Amino acid sequence: MKFYDLDLQSKLSDGESTVAELIESAERFGFSGIVICDKPENLRQLKEMIEIAKPKIEVYAGVKIEAKDANEMRNVVNRVREDATIVIVSGGNYEINRAACENPKVDILAHPEKGRIEGGLDDVCINMAAKNNVAIEVNFRELLYTYRRNRAYNLTHIAKNIELCKELGASMVICSGAKGKWDMRDPRELIAMGNVLGMELDKAFAAASTVPQLIIERNKAKLEGRMVTEGVEVVG
Repeated sequence: MKFYDLDLQSKLSDGESTVAELIESAERFGFSGIVICDKPENLRQLKEMIEIAKPKIEVYAGVKIEAKDANEMRNVVNRVREDATIVIVSGGNYEINRAACENPKVDILAHPEKGRIEGGLDDVCINMAAKNNVAIEVNFRELLYTYRRNRAYNLTHIAKNIELCKELGASMVICSGAKGKWDMRDPRELIAMGNVLGMELDKAFAAASTVPQLIIERNKAKLEGRMVTEGVEVVG
């Protein structure tokens, strides 16, 4: 089984480790592939650094968008979509959460519960996410670096969002959200976390393996011009 972590950040944005250090750690943990998602303005440099690192695993350049409001988020998504393998929207604000779920150009909504006293998602958001193939992220970092009441809130809200996704058929991915090599985790630890928070074990495995693999393969087909429309791909 192949394992993927789709939400890592390097020193090119808010991270603490170099691109090469993240790749080395991912190889050591046994990942088949990772996506390093840095700021939009650093995308070209990120691609160059991945190429220089000569990784032994699949490594893709993505973008993690931190926007002030939904309009800014949409504008940035439109600007980077044709160049980034993965587009992640940093969630927390409800309007941004909802706009991300409504946008088929977004791949992942990260930590929708961040900084909230509730989960940040409702039936409308989850239904739109399912319709538009926007995966909802379970982010390990949001548990690792929160304490006491905030951690309790996050545990409760993530579990609620998992239940909503299960009921309404939205995809989920489990990511470390690492901003440095020391934040990264073995994929089986991430799967165990998802299971503890309410995912059935097979769904937790899928959230770290087949779901992210499908997102990557679908986007590669689009970027390479092999996908004519959703579900129709040029072969041969």
